[in-house]
Amino acid sequence: MKHSLKDQIHDYTKAFRLIALVLLLVFLTGCGMQKDKQQSPADQTAETLNIRQMQSVCELATLECYYHNTAKLDSEKQVLFWNTSKKLWIEYSGIVKIGVDINKLDLKVKDHVVTITLPEAKIFSCKVDETSLSEDTFYSEEKGLGGSKVTAEDQSEAFAQAQQNMLEMVQQDETLLFQARERAQTLLLNYVKNIGDAIGTDYEVQWDFIQEDSSAET
Repeated sequence: MKHSLKDQIHDYTKAFRLIALVLLLVFLTGCGMQKDKQQSPADQTAETLNIRQMQSVCELATLECYYHNTAKLDSEKQVLFWNTSKKLWIEYSGIVKIGVDINKLDLKVKDHVVTITLPEAKIFSCKVDETSLSEDTFYSEEKGLGGSKVTAEDQSEAFAQAQQNMLEMVQQDETLLFQARERAQTLLLNYVKNIGDAIGTDYEVQWDFIQEDSSAET
């Protein structure tokens, strides 16, 4: 199974779109603040530094990585006096989504100190990119008199094993997992800074990192 570095960094092409969305979020928050200029700074802080908005920011930080993968089957058996074999080879792209669990994200504000609880990145899903499958990506072969043909069950088994191999490879990629959490951390930091600039407050951000199981949910 070959990991394509070019495909792995595919997600960075979304950077400008993510930044635009975050800035739009801040703009809308600022518009809401204009509706009530009589609020105290404490009330403004409670209203603007919103955990749900921060969860949305974390969702935007989710990495979507593409891997070139192969599903293979190669079995041999003897039927009566003949040796038979069947082979299957399927090339496809696998999509792995990595991010932080927004349900475990937490926020505490005391004076001008903002403490953000952030879990480690985990694998959300590991799936086949259906658009990468075509007749040209399939190869099967049966040999021997009385030998069985490649079945749908054989294909499913080959796919399942290939997916498991890809999942294990990503789980061992500590750099990629760190990169996913660092991306969420950067966007959250920018979010707090922009909110602070909007209300004239210089926030100090502190981080509380918690351990998180990196295994895939699906």
